[in-house]
Amino acid sequence: MNTHNKTKGGARFGGFWKEFVDVLYQYDLGMQQIDCPEVIYMGVQRWDMTKNLYDNVGFRRHCREIAEHNADYMECYRQAGYRTVAFLVCNGSPTCGYDMTSYHEDWGGDTNVAFAYDEALVPGMGVFVEEMHQTIEARGLELPPFFGVSLDDLGTPMEEILEDFKAFMESVV
Repeated sequence: MNTHNKTKGGARFGGFWKEFVDVLYQYDLGMQQIDCPEVIYMGVQRWDMTKNLYDNVGFRRHCREIAEHNADYMECYRQAGYRTVAFLVCNGSPTCGYDMTSYHEDWGGDTNVAFAYDEALVPGMGVFVEEMHQTIEARGLELPPFFGVSLDDLGTPMEEILEDFKAFMESVV
């Protein structure tokens, strides 16, 4: 939930969201930050992109490698008696969206054409989340619930996002 992984100027708050972490603290939960596939692949100063631009063989392979690494953590934690309570991902992201991603057939090509990212938000999973699901299932691990934090949907107030997250956490712990 490190906002420095967002595209330049795309974060709604600096660093991390304290109130969000406070909810995890309230339930005495640890947190494993997943590597951001987009940052590792294209860097912090990448352009806004949509799922259709990332949905290719090379990027999916990259996401699978990160998913395998995180499934290793899940197995290590399980062996130690810990439980992976949930995956918290960023709704609206082309890679890490859970029930909202971004997709727009017109994106790609000429970078002088202006697009509004909020017009590209659509229901669905991002590329990495799809690969994470497949990796967990292929290993026979228990698929934990995923929660998409709606930080890319600027129409959703931060207070509403926090209340949704609190309700989600109450339901899984």
